[in-house]
Amino acid sequence: MGIFRKMRGAFHDDWCNLCQSEMDVMHKQLYAMPDVTVDHYVSHESADYYRKHLVPVEKKAQIPAGMYACGLHVYRCPKCGHRRTKLTTFLPVRDQEKIEEILFFDHGELDDFIYQSQTGSTDLKGNTQKRRQDCGDYKYSGPYDYV
Repeated sequence: MGIFRKMRGAFHDDWCNLCQSEMDVMHKQLYAMPDVTVDHYVSHESADYYRKHLVPVEKKAQIPAGMYACGLHVYRCPKCGHRRTKLTTFLPVRDQEKIEEILFFDHGELDDFIYQSQTGSTDLKGNTQKRRQDCGDYKYSGPYDYV
């Protein structure tokens, strides 16, 4: 039976890779990547790159045509407490998403970026963005429906 749980954990990104339990979604946020446009995508695996270049948006309709976006999910295992961040880079095309890359951060590399109280950075319109302080506040981080 243990082998089946490990296989299930390998194919489901919302399953803990330590104890193979289903993880809870603690935070979701949609970001635009203003520096990356069509035919100019370059893969980045460094969390530092994403800290500097992601701009929070409330819905997919706010992302200009031809600009890449990222969906960020923070998971937490209710059994062992392990946390995992999934970052999906995609190009919004009409009503679909052309996924370029999915990255996982298992060691808190983006925690300071996700949980800071205020970024001081601007959104796509130049307004200063306030960020959530904890995972229970959904004012800016509510489930993104890619509308």
